[in-house]
Amino acid sequence: MFKKITRVSVSLFLILMLMAIPAFADGTVPENTGRLKVKGNAVVTVSPDIAHITLGVETSHSSAERATQENARKMANVFVALKNLELEDYDISTSGYSVYSYDEFKKNSDNEDVVVTTYKVRNNINIKTKDLNETGTIVDVAVKAGANQIHGIWFDLNDKQELQLQALKLAIDQAKAKGTAMADASGISLGGIASLTEDYATHAPMQESMMMRNTLGGSAGTSFNPGDVEITAQVTIEYWF
Repeated sequence: MFKKITRVSVSLFLILMLMAIPAFADGTVPENTGRLKVKGNAVVTVSPDIAHITLGVETSHSSAERATQENARKMANVFVALKNLELEDYDISTSGYSVYSYDEFKKNSDNEDVVVTTYKVRNNINIKTKDLNETGTIVDVAVKAGANQIHGIWFDLNDKQELQLQALKLAIDQAKAKGTAMADASGISLGGIASLTEDYATHAPMQESMMMRNTLGGSAGTSFNPGDVEITAQVTIEYWF
């Protein structure tokens, strides 16, 4: 009989304790509370491990067919040259192909105004390489083979996931530290987090080419100095008190 009464007493005690817990213990924020909003920022800087090169071949002719044929011939030469650098098929991909025309007014042999139509063909490709030291060589080889458009070279990271999480944790730590400092200075007691948002950004720097000429032979080679890749994270934490 004594054991049975004890169990009832314990059960009643637990019920009373649950009734005493405020309604916001289930995760809801109580009404008529103050708000404290803080932001945290973090930047993780690392060296790149992959290079992306966008280049192309542009040809023009009064005949659309001739412009297309000439473009195909030059681009085929570019592909062969890049393959000789032991680049794989999956490292080279077409990023755009276009054919367009424009008209110009010119004087003929009789000094009469005539309309001359010119057709332009553009074929762009993307190249990626993990050998950053070969970036300049790839550009030089492609240009020598017939590429006449260099749209951009930038250095990036092949996998950003771990660094994004690292930046996120650092940003949260900073936001929490700011929230605690502001609450202590203001003499308030933080009750909990009302909302939490995050944002990422990656800065992969574009690089300008630097022509390095051999003073004896006059030959030119393109070189690049890749900058660091910056991964930033920003969080906004809103506390209630």
